[in-house]
Amino acid sequence: VPPFKDSHEQAWSSGGWVWVKNPQYANDSKSRVDSKDDVARMSTEWNSLKKSNVKITHRHLIDLATKHNVLHGKWLLNIKADCVQTDWPKVRNAIVGGKLGLVAKISDAPDKRGHVVCIYCPNFLDKDEVLRIRKAIRNDVGLERNSILRFKLDAVTNANIYAYNSALRTTSYDCGGKDDEECSTLISHWEQCTMSEGCKRCYPCCLGRKPKNEDMFSITGMKYAKATAAQGEKVTLLREPENKHDPNAVKVVNSSGQLIGHIAKDKAAILSPKIKEMQEDLQSQNLKKLVVEGTIISVSDGYQQSVKVEFKEISNETCDAEVDKAEAEVVILE
Repeated sequence: VPPFKDSHEQAWSSGGWVWVKNPQYANDSKSRVDSKDDVARMSTEWNSLKKSNVKITHRHLIDLATKHNVLHGKWLLNIKADCVQTDWPKVRNAIVGGKLGLVAKISDAPDKRGHVVCIYCPNFLDKDEVLRIRKAIRNDVGLERNSILRFKLDAVTNANIYAYNSALRTTSYDCGGKDDEECSTLISHWEQCTMSEGCKRCYPCCLGRKPKNEDMFSITGMKYAKATAAQGEKVTLLREPENKHDPNAVKVVNSSGQLIGHIAKDKAAILSPKIKEMQEDLQSQNLKKLVVEGTIISVSDGYQQSVKVEFKEISNETCDAEVDKAEAEVVILE
């Protein structure tokens, strides 16, 4: 198979790669290069570190790259050989049009996964720009919409660290996948997730604290209810097996025990059996009961609202006290 080529005026072939550069590269404020001197200084310190007794981690690479200003990195993706003629031009045109970064390249020969594509960002510390490029790959280019993409530092490449020759993690950032289909969060793998505001692993906010799709439900029938709930208000979800219209009905009540609506029927068909199963499991242990709480996360349009659901296990002793205080806050399954 002859090497892949691109005849576009902004593309050229070199070293087994086809490169493309934005025509405004020289004038763009974000354009920069990692100087050879900085790369050499980092390599010297890296080689000294490897000879020491220090247990090396990926954080050492991050710290060295930052210290020596070796900041370039790239999002990695693959294009199948039979799709290269259609998918690579999408990347190239986005580079030329200024929608991605300033530079990208594609291997001129495929491996078993296809052609390797690198979409560059000049400064991996600029998390806003790194994340913007990932979103553009999804939204503007239309590739890897539902996949996790990984970002590798040039500093790691310069240190000759690859998956086949090192036990160290080779990529620094992740973004995308089923837990972040909108590519809204950049995951820094050298940090720990704290599941709290200010989490250093997740940018701009902790992915672990974001409502997942399976925990999000719509409240319907609000126009028939006499009570309402404001955005941010806590509510309680209660199974309603005696409901003559739907035995899987799940009603939503406010802190005063007043009905504000029901979970949409298609979702209730999933949620109600889940609540029942969890409650029966806890009852068999005779130690805890289940509380299903919700937080209203949208403003009512008069017809429906969204609620983020959380399942809590509490002791029978606590549960009994809560019943005395406010019976509507406890889910009791018949």
